[in-house]
Parts: sequence; structure tokens; C-alpha cells
Amino acid sequence: MFTEKRYRQYISDFNSTFTGGVSLDDFFGQYYEKNATFEYVPQARKNIGRDQILAFWEGVAEKMQEVILSHTHFLADEKTVASEAPIDFLCKEDLEWNGITYNAGSKFRLMMCAFYDVSPSNKFSYVRVYSIYNPGYKPDE
Repeated sequence: MFTEKRYRQYISDFNSTFTGGVSLDDFFGQYYEKNATFEYVPQARKNIGRDQILAFWEGVAEKMQEVILSHTHFLADEKTVASEAPIDFLCKEDLEWNGITYNAGSKFRLMMCAFYDVSPSNKFSYVRVYSIYNPGYKPDE
């Protein structure tokens, strides 16, 4: 079972990929099946397999630094993990994200709800992430 302790380590390792800690490649190998699917909603964009998922994450990392904060909700059983957590973004360049324009150096916060299918080898085989933006979600300055 993918425990809450393991999930906290997963988030810590993911965050460290943006700050020179674990490489994205090593991170993927530790937590994902090779043929996993990572679906990002609201675009309903599916990234299938190691190469597509890493390319998606690398593309995000080029534009902004992402920090997933402590989850507010967590549920798990033998085959599924569900969590809700705020995510802070620091823009490295001027960009548009989900229909909103941000200037380089600005911060914004999304609320993330994620659902993970867990394989028999205790790795993620399918992830669906919903990101919700509201101006009321403000990151710490």
C-alpha cells in the first residue's frame, strides 16, 4: 500500500527535483511504472510513458518553480491514493497558465486534487491531477 508516509516522501522528492535534489529521471523510476499515464486537467492532456511525462515536467520546470505544500486531505487503499494540496508557483518568465497571464517573478497558487492508481509493485500507473485557480488562493510572500 502507498502509505501517507511514502506519499509525503514522494512530494518531498518531487519538490527537490526543482532545486537540484533528486533528478526527474530518478524520481520517475522510483515512483512510476514505465508506461504510466499522467493526465493534467483542465486541459485533459495525457502524457503516456516515461518520455512524455518527463518532457511535460521539464517543460513546466523551464517556465516556473513548483512547490507542492502539505496536503490538506489524503486517502489511500491498496490500489488508489487521493490527495488535495496547495501548489505554489514562481514564474521564471512571463507566461500564460490556464488562461491567466503572469509576469516573470510573480507567484500564484493552485489547489490540486490528485488521484493515483497504484500498481502491484507500489508505483503509480495512472495519475489524474486537477488544478483549480482562484484569486483567493494566495501564496505566502
